[in-house]
Amino acid sequence: MAKYQRHESPNIEHPMKAQPKAPILTPLPPRPLPPPKAPLPSRRAVTQWLYGLGGILVLLIAGAALLYFSKPTVIILTNATGATVYLDGEPRGSTNQLNRFSLTGVSPGKHAVRLTHPEYLDTEQVITVEYGFLATKVNLPLRPARFTLTIQTEPQTTVRLDGIQVGETDPQTGVLAIPNVRVGPHQLSLQRTGYLPVASPVDMPESDHQLAFPLHLDLNGYWKGTWQEAATGKAGEFILSLGQTGTTLSGLWEEPAPTPAKPPRSFPVLGRLLDRQRLTLERKDETGRTLTFEGQVSATGREVLGTWQDGKRTGHWTGSRSDTKPTFSALPGVPPLPTAVEPGPRLTTPTDGLTPLPPALPGPTPTESGDTSPLSRAQSLYEQRRYEEALAQCDAILKQDPKNNAARDLKRRIQKSLDILKAPPGGSETPSP
Repeated sequence: MAKYQRHESPNIEHPMKAQPKAPILTPLPPRPLPPPKAPLPSRRAVTQWLYGLGGILVLLIAGAALLYFSKPTVIILTNATGATVYLDGEPRGSTNQLNRFSLTGVSPGKHAVRLTHPEYLDTEQVITVEYGFLATKVNLPLRPARFTLTIQTEPQTTVRLDGIQVGETDPQTGVLAIPNVRVGPHQLSLQRTGYLPVASPVDMPESDHQLAFPLHLDLNGYWKGTWQEAATGKAGEFILSLGQTGTTLSGLWEEPAPTPAKPPRSFPVLGRLLDRQRLTLERKDETGRTLTFEGQVSATGREVLGTWQDGKRTGHWTGSRSDTKPTFSALPGVPPLPTAVEPGPRLTTPTDGLTPLPPALPGPTPTESGDTSPLSRAQSLYEQRRYEEALAQCDAILKQDPKNNAARDLKRRIQKSLDILKAPPGGSETPSP
């Protein structure tokens, strides 16, 4: 049943009495209906939706498994072409023109990557490879491995590095620059005629390096000369047998005996080689006084000239190098006397093995001299410094003739020479009477 609203009509004046206004009724709008309920999905739709969700889960699981078991790629970046790349100690290849190399199939985890190159220092780094499809980049710069080594020493000195001759020092400046010396330990050897050889280890740093090596004159050997007293003019001869180790000198000073019937007198000598080719020697005389000899060696190393003094007397002395054991001047009508105990120079053994000891001195063999007796052969071997052979020859003579005094004396001299040669450097030797 429709509802109506009351509407009042406009006032109309009744001529006799005003009538009340009648309300005007209008219908209300209809009430909205509730929304219809959504229909429930069908079983088929639910099944399809579950299948789709399962497929997505399978894809996610497969992707995760693929990501977990994948072997990523490692890209090595460096600053050298041709550098060998090692992975966990195994060579894998060399860097290309772009100074890079790709390591494929690297399992995730920690790995050691090492680069080697002849012109660079080896470098190694431990890297961690993560799971993923993106490549891992590793930057391994190489440091230079070769620099210039400059040697400063005497002019025209032969220089060897690790046993290989690399040149000679400049004739004027004594400098030699050795390029492309690899960083690390090396063995340096210096050799010049008339000087002691030098062998020294050198540790090359990662930069250009300069070293100075002073060479010492080689005074090993025999020296013959004269000495003279300044006040009285008295003069005499001497034979000096010198051995040298570095700057230390030791040996034997011999002088003729006062009477021809006695052998030459001998005195132990000690000394040092100073700078600027100077030397100083000391020995004692029969009374126990110390004589000091100072001298200047010539540039050739074969002449020496100097002064001597013992606190009261002074004088001059001069000597020349001799390649063999010299003898004193023979007096007229006097047969030559047997020489004193000969120590032989104690030669310095080079530490680098480049310069062997001097060979046996030249001399006539027993067959050349026409004397083939066993004692003569032993004497000849002794003069050639073939001490071991001479000693064996003397032993053979004494085995046949135990009373051979000449062989016994020669054996004693040979043994004394061997003892002096084997003595520690810097020691003094006192000859047996």
